[in-house]
Amino acid sequence: MYHFCESISDPRPDHYLPQICGAAMAELRCDLMGLSPTEVEELAGKGGRIIVTCRTNDTAHAKAIYTAAVRGGAWAIDLDIAMGEEFITSLGALAHTSGTKLIISHHYPTTPSLEELRGEVEHIYSLGGDIAKVATTAHTAEEALVVHALYRHHPAERLVAFAMGNEGAFTRRLSLLAGAPYTYTAPENATPTAAGQPTTRQLQSSLAEGYSLAELSLPATATPPASKSAAQRAILSALLAEGCTTLRGYTPSGDGEAAIDVARTLGAEVTRRGKTLTINSKGAKAIAQQLNSRSTTICVGESALLTRLLIPIVATIMEEGEVVIEGCGTLLARSMADAVELIVSHGAECKSNGGRLPLRITRGAHFGANIEVDGSHSSQHISGLMMALPLIDRDEMSHLVVHGAVSTPYINLTASIMEQFEGIVTIGGDSGTLNIDIEPEPPMAGNITLEHDWSSAAYLAAAYAIAQSGHAVAERYTLRCDIGTQQPDEVALVLLAYAGANIDIKRGHIDFLPSSTLSAIAYDATNTPDLIPTLAVVALFARGESVIGGLDRLVGKESNRVVSLVENLVAIGADITVEGNTLRIRGGAPLHAAPLTTHGDHRIAMAFAVASLFMEPRPTLDNRECVAKSFPTFFDTLK
Repeated sequence: MYHFCESISDPRPDHYLPQICGAAMAELRCDLMGLSPTEVEELAGKGGRIIVTCRTNDTAHAKAIYTAAVRGGAWAIDLDIAMGEEFITSLGALAHTSGTKLIISHHYPTTPSLEELRGEVEHIYSLGGDIAKVATTAHTAEEALVVHALYRHHPAERLVAFAMGNEGAFTRRLSLLAGAPYTYTAPENATPTAAGQPTTRQLQSSLAEGYSLAELSLPATATPPASKSAAQRAILSALLAEGCTTLRGYTPSGDGEAAIDVARTLGAEVTRRGKTLTINSKGAKAIAQQLNSRSTTICVGESALLTRLLIPIVATIMEEGEVVIEGCGTLLARSMADAVELIVSHGAECKSNGGRLPLRITRGAHFGANIEVDGSHSSQHISGLMMALPLIDRDEMSHLVVHGAVSTPYINLTASIMEQFEGIVTIGGDSGTLNIDIEPEPPMAGNITLEHDWSSAAYLAAAYAIAQSGHAVAERYTLRCDIGTQQPDEVALVLLAYAGANIDIKRGHIDFLPSSTLSAIAYDATNTPDLIPTLAVVALFARGESVIGGLDRLVGKESNRVVSLVENLVAIGADITVEGNTLRIRGGAPLHAAPLTTHGDHRIAMAFAVASLFMEPRPTLDNRECVAKSFPTFFDTLK
């Protein structure tokens, strides 16, 4: 059973009295509430278990408050270590005589070393503390994990350790999973007393038993969906081409359907028969006339890729008018600042919600023949610009220089799709700077076949590799998937082979055969960040320490994927550390069931579903619907 202590700071009796009486456990922040000793003595016995806290430099007032709390029957008093040993020991003796617990706390403005924190916990116990409360301030997941590591060294039932700040908020949840006696929450509709403090309802919800993963099993044969990255690029290319385009091999996903909706909004006729899409469009010039003649609202669903592709395309083909781009779900929290800055710096007028959706574009951009752009945060708006430049009515070739380019394989994928629509793209350069030449040839309608999605296939490949390394050995498991694609995540197959997976590649399918234990993985995933959750799961079952780089590419995803990944790894017992941009996972740690939280992120859901296949008992998952974004049939596949 988890215990939630609601921190109450409201000085108004008509507000704090219902909060106290309605909470099973409450902390009275007397220094913030302005309570007198008489009021404290009266309130200490109300409601459930009451903790009295008074952080003030006025030791006489603090002593009167704590004495009144003990006299009133408070469950515990919380004394800050800064009050001094004499103050703490004298009040501690009073508390223990009366049956009141003594909490001794230390709040750090930063996050010290684990050694320093361990020493402080032992010091607190030496002063008679029944419970040591250690709260640091974390700016990264790496810092947050330092304070949580205290649970490996001290009895959990006597320790409340967490990191304050938004980056450390997940440690409050993890502390309860580790066995802490309670953690602090905010009452509903009340101001938190510390940054990152959730409400009781929020924390209860994240710890509730979710969907059971017990029914999942590994199929002998599986086929991943079509590449949503390729499908979105292809659908937009078909929209911009005049005439009828046929896309074969399409499978629905949330992001793919959003691209289809965009195409229809901009005048294309789209029909689907089985796995074949037919897109009949009047082309970019007709779309430009529509955008220039009336206000147009375009909904991109929850797809960041679609948004970043669309922004430069729309800004390039429109002149005057009004185009509103809006989205939903997790997309609303994601920054589109790079794409907005790109078009604004070239003359567009665009208003945004601090770089987030909705966007309102009221004047188009004017891109010259020679363009330089920063690509150090994302390649998606670069891809959008690449698709937009051939639409400009001029004779000369466009020359695009991308500085600090990341995810360059996705830029190559964009070039590949453009070439399938008769575009001419040449990419050169190295050391993070790309030189891209694009001929002024607008896309031509045609017949395109979409490849299978390697971001999705990687989950199945990882599951098969783990199974055949001694966990669920079969004669063979077969993944039906294209190879030799332009998709960067196809490298997963190479990484699994290097780790020791026994892979037999044949035309049209890939067989996974029995192998020895997998070896640790060392890989910089800067250019393939979607693979990081998948590789982390493989590392759990590999021999040795895996080192996975590129964590900085995970922050602006459907969730803060660094936090989402680390939180769930720790929850199931993984032995991990974060060092700057690198995740280290020591394989072979005993894993255990826990309520996992996806934060609405499809890649987190799928990665830990794979991990659950090799755990007993299995964890639960709070959200399975989020996989509809990329792989709607994922959980049906694992049945």
